[in-house]
Amino acid sequence: MTQPMAGHHFPDDELRRALQRLVRLGGLLEPHQHAGLKLSFSEVMALGELGDVESMSQQELGQLLGLEKSTVSRLAAGLERREWVTRERTPSNRRFYQLRLTETGLAVAEQLGSELRARHEQLLDALTPAERDALVVGLAGLVRALEGQPTLPPPT
Repeated sequence: MTQPMAGHHFPDDELRRALQRLVRLGGLLEPHQHAGLKLSFSEVMALGELGDVESMSQQELGQLLGLEKSTVSRLAAGLERREWVTRERTPSNRRFYQLRLTETGLAVAEQLGSELRARHEQLLDALTPAERDALVVGLAGLVRALEGQPTLPPPT
């Protein structure tokens, strides 16, 4: 077992270890392979949000995903290059883009949703009812605690 260095800077607690394992086991930092396509985690999340509505502004998508304006702009441009979304200026305010899934984008979102739904069912079926209940309560509590915390500063 690796010995911690004196004065290490990161917390060594259950939360850190659990989050690290979730990120690693869930492959959240690696491109995802779905439906024969390679997608970033942000693309997966964006397609999920856009698949639930007829259209939304680029600003709304950024707020839902917790992304900076420049990051969501690059994300939307990438989705547009892949021909999964259309970006049109909002008539009432030409500074904003309105995003809408194309037919191809909708098909990709539906396939992703189907794969993710099956994966979630598989994961939840592996839990006991008590574990499932505890997970719901624990995650709701963690989200509540995170919502009350300041966000980390952006990387420099």
